[in-house]
Amino acid sequence: MYVRKKPLVAGLAAVLATLTTGPAALAQSESMTIEEVVVTARKRTENLQDVPIAISAISETTINRAGVERASDYIALIPNVTLVDTANVGDTQVSIRGVVSTRDAESTFAYVVDGVLSTNPNSFNEELFDVQQIEVLKGPQGALYGRNAVAGAILVTTKMPSDEFEAKIGGGVGNNDSYKVNAMVSGPIAGENVLGRFAISTRETDGHYENIFTNKDDAVDFIKDTSMRGRIVWNVNEDMSLDFRGGYSEVEAGAINFNAAFAIPAFEAAFGAPAYFQDVNDLDFRYTSNTPGENEQETMDLSVKLDWDLGWADLVTYVAYNDLEEYLLSDGTSATFYGYEVNPSCQADRAELNSFSRPDLYGPFFDPYGVLPPGPDTDFQGVYGPYTATSCDGYQYQERNQEDLSIDARLVSAGTDSLRWIAGVYMAEIEREVVVAYGADQGQGFLRQPYVPADGPNPTDLLFWDDFDTTVYAVYGQLEFDLTETLELAIAGRYDYEDREVSNKVPNVNGSGLNGNLNDPAFSGNPVPINPAYVNNANGIPDRDDSFSQFQPKVTLNWATTDNINLYASYGIGFRSGGFNSVGTEDLLNFWFNSGFGGPGELVDAQISVTDDYDKEVSTTYELGFKSELFDNRLRLNAAVFRNEVEDNQFFEFFAGPFGLLRSVTTIDEMYVQGFEADFQWLATEGLTFYGGIGLLDSEIEKNKNRPLSEGNDVPQAPDTTGNLGAEWVFPIGGVDLVTRLDWQYVGETWFHTLQGEQTPTIWNFLFQAPGAFAQDFSRSSRDAYDTLNLRVGLEAENWTVTAWGRNITDEEYLQEVIPAPEFGGSFNHQSGLRSYGVDFTYMF
Repeated sequence: MYVRKKPLVAGLAAVLATLTTGPAALAQSESMTIEEVVVTARKRTENLQDVPIAISAISETTINRAGVERASDYIALIPNVTLVDTANVGDTQVSIRGVVSTRDAESTFAYVVDGVLSTNPNSFNEELFDVQQIEVLKGPQGALYGRNAVAGAILVTTKMPSDEFEAKIGGGVGNNDSYKVNAMVSGPIAGENVLGRFAISTRETDGHYENIFTNKDDAVDFIKDTSMRGRIVWNVNEDMSLDFRGGYSEVEAGAINFNAAFAIPAFEAAFGAPAYFQDVNDLDFRYTSNTPGENEQETMDLSVKLDWDLGWADLVTYVAYNDLEEYLLSDGTSATFYGYEVNPSCQADRAELNSFSRPDLYGPFFDPYGVLPPGPDTDFQGVYGPYTATSCDGYQYQERNQEDLSIDARLVSAGTDSLRWIAGVYMAEIEREVVVAYGADQGQGFLRQPYVPADGPNPTDLLFWDDFDTTVYAVYGQLEFDLTETLELAIAGRYDYEDREVSNKVPNVNGSGLNGNLNDPAFSGNPVPINPAYVNNANGIPDRDDSFSQFQPKVTLNWATTDNINLYASYGIGFRSGGFNSVGTEDLLNFWFNSGFGGPGELVDAQISVTDDYDKEVSTTYELGFKSELFDNRLRLNAAVFRNEVEDNQFFEFFAGPFGLLRSVTTIDEMYVQGFEADFQWLATEGLTFYGGIGLLDSEIEKNKNRPLSEGNDVPQAPDTTGNLGAEWVFPIGGVDLVTRLDWQYVGETWFHTLQGEQTPTIWNFLFQAPGAFAQDFSRSSRDAYDTLNLRVGLEAENWTVTAWGRNITDEEYLQEVIPAPEFGGSFNHQSGLRSYGVDFTYMF
């Protein structure tokens, strides 16, 4: 068995031993020590400090006292980990050590709940309730957790059913008409061997922002979430147990709450309007959409896990099923390009909602927006902007539906042996449907479906609609050797094979003709197919398929230098599968932005290279770290340095233009992220704990064939500095505890695109028939550094708690995300939440 004992090198031991004794003021009580944390990062239970992985573990106590309810709450407590949560409820992007998950591609981290790997893309951002512990593992974890764990893994452990009856009810109220209610019941179901637990949570908030056109304060960033979870554990005998889990959730929320900002210096010079080349952090946000921004999701997950002690090893097997149905509807982006200019609905809206009659909707006249009344001299003249009160910008509709089945079986040796091992197999079948549609808003309401015919209320003019079928097979294993009493060598490896197929579901029909920009290339008024790929595939768009495979090794050396200090070194590889953009992506972008294809791109000449498919991503990481517990185990201090080299990093690109909008995935050929991170927890006195961490990143794009000018720039969403600092004070008062917790978070300046000031062509070169005259410049499009402060003060008794809380109590205004669209010549920007506050309670029966 691997046990930390005296060091092998006496000289080093003497130096390190001095760290285990400190000033007398830090040795007040031998019994006052930091609580041991048990983790399952290597698929067996181990002490956090013994595991040679950079792990941030959030205990049940911290979850409750820090008010952790969604993923963003605990990520704020972890250095070198950031999160963006914008377009819709499930559309979260997590950056772990600068490697960020990508819209419309696979995730970059494994998300595991109660030992079951989730393939549902929205499950990560579900409501967190009745949770026991959260573990965030940094660095590639592909050897044990498989495909897509290129940046790390996040493990969530929910509460086990209790062997005695217990129940809890809780809730709370807050500003913005917020409320929540939750309940739990647990206990034996059939004797002592069958235990059950059921928990439910519902919450609702109007959000921070108001639609100033509709005068509704529950139409922008509102959310309604009802989630329930059931669990039954059947202890068949002393050696075998079955764990049945089921969950269901329904979510209604706002969607696509972006405002646009131009980034074209030539416009600023020509019109004398600063808003044409604006710092995105100074944007005056206005929510004016006439289309209901809505996102609805329905999610169900089921799993059964077998744990069987065979004597010589444990057999752990699970079967999991997930089903997600999701759509979102919102305003469009193409008004400035006049595609729907002569439609009766656009003409009528401009008569009532122009810049002269409603300056509150558009701001200063032509700085940058100007909407003119209809007429022969004013049609095709204004600068409308996206997401406006008029129907001139059309609408967008999206779906993300997924059904999947996965199976994992592994043998795990006893954790007390000097040679410990794991061997397993994995299989998954994933069916995913993706819809992106753009069409006409005629003021007649909306059918919420992928295709609406020309005689419908909201005809479809541009449609991407694909079915993706994925089959995954994998074998994996790990060996842990005790080379000496203090030195452990771990060798792990996994081979993944993934077969992917995609089939087009877009009907071979023409558009409605209402969008003049989407008619034939000569702009003669004749509609063309609603998917550009049909132009070259008149008899039908063929199916596509490809396969991706990768061996993911990991080697770790762990040295217990003293009873309280571990040093480790590791090398590992992570892999994310390649995939497909929607059919027609390449044809559409070539026509509008690239020369040589006979369209507007002849005058734009952006020279971008976006194809209908993209390569797999492979990351290689080297890491050195240490873990320590000092001053009689009252100070826990862990740190690591690392370098991550990534090939074909999958990067989300957003395109907007006369056609509407398009989402795609490209690749950054070569980049690296290297850095340092440290976190600590210090039990200063009985009841007073300080904690915090810092993350430092240095990154560079080394090769990028799609955007060569970006080479040498920072990696997107890899802020150079992140940190957190906090204190928790527990003070007994008359039989109850007064608990006060203060949390501060800092995130440094963040770029969201590979282009960071390099000027490139825009669609305006075509619209003004002036090649090379109008280039974008994103030098003012990074998000400024920001910091937030959360405060919670409560009373805790044996069976009840009452807590007053405030998030972002300094009311810091900062951006959540910036989505640059280079060929449009601007960015789409999303605000973060403002100050929120309220009171929560729980009562345990």
